[in-house]
Amino acid sequence: MDALSRLGNTRMLPAMQFSPTRQVTTACAFAYPLVAHLAVARSSATLTIGACWWLTRSSMHVLPLYLPPVLVPTFLAWIFGQTLLPGRTPLIEQMVHMLHAPDAVPEDAALVYARRLTLAWTVLFVGLAATNLGLAVFAEPEQWSLFANLIAYVIVVAFFAVEYAYRRRRFPQQPYRNMLEFVQRLLASLPGLVGRAPR
Repeated sequence: MDALSRLGNTRMLPAMQFSPTRQVTTACAFAYPLVAHLAVARSSATLTIGACWWLTRSSMHVLPLYLPPVLVPTFLAWIFGQTLLPGRTPLIEQMVHMLHAPDAVPEDAALVYARRLTLAWTVLFVGLAATNLGLAVFAEPEQWSLFANLIAYVIVVAFFAVEYAYRRRRFPQQPYRNMLEFVQRLLASLPGLVGRAPR
């Protein structure tokens, strides 16, 4: 029983083999996200309905459930990672500047830490995406679901909480009093952060 067959049949029917027909079906299933994107980009309801109809009749009908746990952390890894390229300001360093008052200059050590933390988040999201992909292909559906839908979120929350606690000890002089205020100020700064051109 090939690993990809698990994606389309959680009961793992023994009769399913990786035949030429199966290869075409698998290729089409993995092309579904592209078809969905084209449908949205071109405002084509016909293309959207056709893709959904085909997917419901395919043996890979559960594939969309497997895609977000890979695509979302991949996207987040890109969001963080592309700001580490030469000539750009690391994402968390941008956040540090936005959280401080305009006339306040963060200490150099904090900016170095911000760059390393941006890299750490990038690595974390790459690891989550790779793990979700590996489990989707090689593990049982229940194992994949446990990690993708529960454990992965616990890892992200735990990383955030541990890092916050460490940062408070290493850099006690912060422009916020507690985690709640930090999250509030961070959320308030996000529109400006999203609209800021890479630098």
